[in-house]
Amino acid sequence: MIIRDFKLSDIDDVLAIEYESFPDPYPVDILLQLHNSGAGFIVAQLGKHVVGYVIFWIRNRIGHIIAIAVDSKYRNMHVGSLMIEKTLKIFFSNNINTVGLEVRKSNTAAVNFYLKHGFVKVSEEEDYYNDGESAIIMHYTKADN
Repeated sequence: MIIRDFKLSDIDDVLAIEYESFPDPYPVDILLQLHNSGAGFIVAQLGKHVVGYVIFWIRNRIGHIIAIAVDSKYRNMHVGSLMIEKTLKIFFSNNINTVGLEVRKSNTAAVNFYLKHGFVKVSEEEDYYNDGESAIIMHYTKADN
């Protein structure tokens, strides 16, 4: 498996994973707008297939993970772990030591995934998603070495 930068030819695979993974998925125009506006966008490729992706950005010296998703056929195979580790390395190489994200309160698998990777819950924002669900706000802070 390789983790590499997103290419426009990946959009169909990314879109399929997005729609499979989220109850309120980003439409193709938003994904392309994020890419075109300079957001970080990496994919996990296994053979000829994109099996996961991460979209992130850096604003005001803080990293933010916008979306991370893995094709359901490849979950629990460390794809997400490899992608989050690569994303954190990208942040650190840009002297970004604080990273934030939001995750659905009901998505306990994702919350546990982030906790396993060193994120901590910092707050909850009610009525965050279009369907009224709350978001858990999580942060990762790089330890001083």
